Amino acid sequence: MSKSAHPKNETIKIPGIQKPIPVCLITHCKGYGNYTRIYCQGAKSPIVSSQTLKLFEDRLPSFLRANKSTLINYRHIVGVDRLDGRSMELMLANDAPIPVARRRLQRIRDKLALLKVPS
Repeated sequence: MSKSAHPKNETIKIPGIQKPIPVCLITHCKGYGNYTRIYCQGAKSPIVSSQTLKLFEDRLPSFLRANKSTLINYRHIVGVDRLDGRSMELMLANDAPIPVARRRLQRIRDKLALLKVPS
């Protein structure tokens, strides 16, 4: 199994939260300074962690870093909106579009093509 593949039963332990969270339920993470909000499928509100987004990027290698403050689980991407040649937004189920930073655009395109995410 590759390092970046997350099996459906894999969980992640978040400091301050007693129960581990299944990785497949995490839709995306948003960084706010030294805090991270973790959005889960079916949850009414995000989980707030006192850890940086970089820590979650290292612990969740299959997630895509769309921009400076957002980490996305590619399994929850339902579409890609190409605004023009230099900008793109990733569409998540039941969520607002997430812009992709220009400097990360080619890397995201390559990963999405490799993962065969619908565009």
